Amino acid sequence: MRKLLFILFFILSTFSAISAEEGLISDIKIEGLQRIEPGLVFSNLPFDVNDPIEEIDVSSTIKLLYKTGQFKDISLEQEGTKIIIIVNEKPIIAELNFYGVEAFQDDKLKIGLSQMNVASGLVFDKTDLKKVEQEIANQYLALGKYTASVKAEAIPLERNRMRVNIYVEEGTISRIKEINIVGNRLYQKEDLLQSFNLKVTNFLSWWNKDDRYSKQVLNGDLEKLRSFYMDRGYLDFKINSSLIRISENKKNVYIDISITEGDKYFIADAKLSGKYENVPETLLKAQISLQKGQVFNRAEVTATTNRLNQILGDYGYAFSNANAIPDVDKEERTVSFNFFVDPGKKIYVRRINIFGNEKTKDSVLRREMRQFEASWYAKHKVDRSKTRLSATQYFDSIDVQTTNVPGATDQIDVNFHVIERNTGKLMLGAGVSSGEGLVGTLTVSQSNFLGTGNTVSSSISTGEINKTYALSYTDPYWTDDGVSRTVGAYRRDVNTEDLATAAYNTYSYGATLSFGVPLSEYNSVAITSTLDLTDIELGSNASEEYVAFCQDITSSTSTSGCNSDSLTIASAYARDTRNNAQFPTSGSYYHLTGEISAPVFDMKFYKFIGKGERYWPISDDMSFKVKGSLGYADTYGDKKYPFFKNFFMGGPKNVRGYDQASIGEKTLNAVTSEHETTGGKKSLYGSAELFFPPPGLKNVKGFRLSAFVDGGGVFKNDFIGSELRYSAGIGALWLSPFGPLTISYAKPLNDGINDSISELQFGMGGAF
Repeated sequence: MRKLLFILFFILSTFSAISAEEGLISDIKIEGLQRIEPGLVFSNLPFDVNDPIEEIDVSSTIKLLYKTGQFKDISLEQEGTKIIIIVNEKPIIAELNFYGVEAFQDDKLKIGLSQMNVASGLVFDKTDLKKVEQEIANQYLALGKYTASVKAEAIPLERNRMRVNIYVEEGTISRIKEINIVGNRLYQKEDLLQSFNLKVTNFLSWWNKDDRYSKQVLNGDLEKLRSFYMDRGYLDFKINSSLIRISENKKNVYIDISITEGDKYFIADAKLSGKYENVPETLLKAQISLQKGQVFNRAEVTATTNRLNQILGDYGYAFSNANAIPDVDKEERTVSFNFFVDPGKKIYVRRINIFGNEKTKDSVLRREMRQFEASWYAKHKVDRSKTRLSATQYFDSIDVQTTNVPGATDQIDVNFHVIERNTGKLMLGAGVSSGEGLVGTLTVSQSNFLGTGNTVSSSISTGEINKTYALSYTDPYWTDDGVSRTVGAYRRDVNTEDLATAAYNTYSYGATLSFGVPLSEYNSVAITSTLDLTDIELGSNASEEYVAFCQDITSSTSTSGCNSDSLTIASAYARDTRNNAQFPTSGSYYHLTGEISAPVFDMKFYKFIGKGERYWPISDDMSFKVKGSLGYADTYGDKKYPFFKNFFMGGPKNVRGYDQASIGEKTLNAVTSEHETTGGKKSLYGSAELFFPPPGLKNVKGFRLSAFVDGGGVFKNDFIGSELRYSAGIGALWLSPFGPLTISYAKPLNDGINDSISELQFGMGGAF
């Protein structure tokens, strides 16, 4: 108050003094500037030279200068016709230095402080020091370091600048010692804490870092606790309190949660109401899964409203609102739900806009659209369009937004924002495989050639078993209605010397022509013709089966090898509903192939393969897969079946834990005295696998662990159950920058005395 009276007296006295003088302002002088340019002051003055002195408003002048935020004190004086403005600048922060900080990067801390208006170049205030200390201390609290201490000091520099030094003693991490739940009668504490992200310190805490207290994480865990009871019928469940206790040495944290479970409620009735004349009532009612007598489940109530909104959205009601209105009877412990549907207006798509495709032609993106302009909005069609764009693998990210059309209440624009990836690849590298050994790769490909969506590829893969040289060109939209065409040529050399099979070498040359025809959104067929010219080389200890085949082909008694050519026609049916091509969590994939050789060369055989896989989401980051395959092949002519077309089993791609191609009926090689597999014309394979993220790496999308059970076998003629082999183990898959890296450890469950075992199997790079 005393300061305010002084300022008022100064303003009045100065104004009287200035007013007493008559005439015009002859000069304006500024005193006290150190770092601020005079122009800042002059630009905020309401008067100028040659203005009448008596018109100067001192009060408004001071207010205008204070608004700049650059001054602590301002005063005006008059010497004759000269006006003197005396200012006292606020200091600015010239430097912001950190000492003792290891848990955070300095740049990230500076970004956080800048949001509090504490940064180099900004005005300094003494109160900023306390704010800095508190903010950084909070950052360490979030890490569980309650013993951390933060001290900030300001050191004056020349020209009214300040150096702010921040000294930190990080201390040790405070760990959760105990989580107590009081009031639970129906469920054990261990069951309630199962879904918590916060954990009591355990042997994995060093990796997961889940024993560090965080208020935000605790709030999420409390909501999970609420959902646990609500999903089991306890409508009156309450969390009374959550108390955090810290030990005197601040090393241990104790969490006490008090709850009231309440009584279990049951569903009395569930009905549908509202306006939905343009949507089939039976379709909407089918989405209500709640039944009379069923235990109340909040998650199912939420899922029902989501399904109702999904159906309404598919009929063009993009902004529908389905609400579950409860009617609770506390005496009977029942609850009835009225699912009230308000579809709103039917929304049409005026325009589909695509942004960010600098290289890819617009038509390449638009041909993947399942939502069309001038038709009503359907959310599942927009989602499907995004999925199809993602499947092209031309883009790093795809973001979809809807915007209202100005002046129209029933129209929207759908905007696809894409970020293109580099679709050209030049890969030169090497990998290793427990089945293939050292693998060298050279691939030159362009999957979006000239922005057309066509793929041009050439590749070389050199392994100890397989060597492949291939060229191919694919046009996924050879016709406007989505028929694809692929032409290719290859050379493939196979050397089985290092496998647990009877040894042989093949040298194949071939050309392929394939057409793919979409039947529906998820179904397609393909027709492929392949011309294959194969030279077969047999060793001195080749199996009798191999020798017999070549002698039959050549009509001779030669044991060294033969030439075997074929022209095959294959047709395939595929159905793919997987939500992701790399790490699917839901959906399925089924593939049926039938192949037959034309009777124009010496090989006359047919082959059928059916395979499928199905995925189920277990949680947000866990999924379960079941897959299997069945194969059958035989000859239709008077020639023997080509042995190198046999099915083989074992290795990292099917029954893990066994050597590659080692499973099946075995024959004794009289020369080597070794039991060898020669494959078979029938195959059976099945697998069940649970996928989950590594502990502490839940957000790493390119890395997954698994636990699996495999089983399978190959058979020469009849199905023999005793030839089936089983294994169980764990695996890991990493989509590394150098290619997929797989590793598995499997234990055979029923291996025979002559089986070849390989418990640890791995692969990296081009072999996969």
